[in-house]
Amino acid sequence: MSDFLQVGISQESSSIYSEDIEQKRQELLITAKQHGIFAEETLRCSQELDLMIIDIQEKNSPMRATIHSL
Repeated sequence: MSDFLQVGISQESSSIYSEDIEQKRQELLITAKQHGIFAEETLRCSQELDLMIIDIQEKNSPMRATIHSL
């Protein structure tokens, strides 16, 4: 697979996940307003958002692309 194609796929999946992250971020804000910032629901939502961000960072990491091209 060419580097150009890999970048295109990464950007496409990144934009898809960005929508998911924005939705989760909005959910977090609403939950925090309704229940407070230290409520279990808010903390759970925050952790879910953190995991989503980490997942995207790992998938789009230059190091990962290097490993897969070996």
